Amino acid sequence: MDWTQEVKEARRRYIGGSDAAAILGISRYKSPLSVWAIKTGQTVSDNIDDVVAVKLGVKLEQAVAEFFMEDTGKKVEPVTKEYCKKAGYKYIQYPNEKDVTILHPKYPFLGANIDRIVIGEDAGFEAKTTNQFKASEWEGEDMPAEYLLQCIHYMAVTGIKTWYIGVLIGNMYFRWKKIDYSEKIINDVINKEVNFWNNFIVPKIMPMQISSKDSTILYTLFPQAAPESIIELDDRAQQICEFRDSALADMKALKGQIDEYTNTLKAMLKTYEVGITKTYKVSWKNQKEHRLDTELLKKEEPGIYERYSPETEKRVLRVSVKK
Repeated sequence: MDWTQEVKEARRRYIGGSDAAAILGISRYKSPLSVWAIKTGQTVSDNIDDVVAVKLGVKLEQAVAEFFMEDTGKKVEPVTKEYCKKAGYKYIQYPNEKDVTILHPKYPFLGANIDRIVIGEDAGFEAKTTNQFKASEWEGEDMPAEYLLQCIHYMAVTGIKTWYIGVLIGNMYFRWKKIDYSEKIINDVINKEVNFWNNFIVPKIMPMQISSKDSTILYTLFPQAAPESIIELDDRAQQICEFRDSALADMKALKGQIDEYTNTLKAMLKTYEVGITKTYKVSWKNQKEHRLDTELLKKEEPGIYERYSPETEKRVLRVSVKK
């Protein structure tokens, strides 16, 4: 096992900044279940080392730090083991790795891999990059909740009272924000992370805070159903089935309303290809499409059909009223 893999394995053993928003249930990208599955070793993290956007973010980290220093007049520097020793932090660092992981003094399963510290100030700095389509997420005092929680987690682990975050947007704009220390928020985040670790990760008890993002992870965890097996579900499951039925009925009604609006616009366009309103452009254009006739292919070229339509397996959830 090389050192990079060892670091990845080590990061399973603590809650990091990118896990905070997921554990609190406010991440757009990860869920409590996905964090739990990785930390308990039941799944592995996606390998994003070769993703261009990720690699570019790493390469531009120093540039973002330099933009911040130019804008503010402050000086920042990377976190080293010498800095950790001087500050009295518990930390871990692996051979051939420049990154240092600072550990919470009381809860060593809370870790922080921070980008920079601000020289001469009790402050840290986090560098981000994003594309121009996400510029609105950084307007005014706004920033993505995932990044805000990441910085709050770092404050909780290190005890540093101020955090700055800088973002390079589409290689066109630079913005930076300041996050002030709030003891109430810090304590709340620590309590929820400690609770998640002790009550779910350590005993390997699956959290039931399930999200819409969990379809893949649930199939990964439970790919095979035991044939003819039956379980009696509790009243909560009964309630969820009722909620699901209600939501499906609402969705069906909403789809009907959308179809009605769509058809009304078609009726208004008649033979016109494009219609214009004060703020909208509506088009109803002819276009050709090719669809594969799978039944004909199966009949006339069964060998080709079998080759390019391999059998796959999945678990399908169906809910129906008992007869």
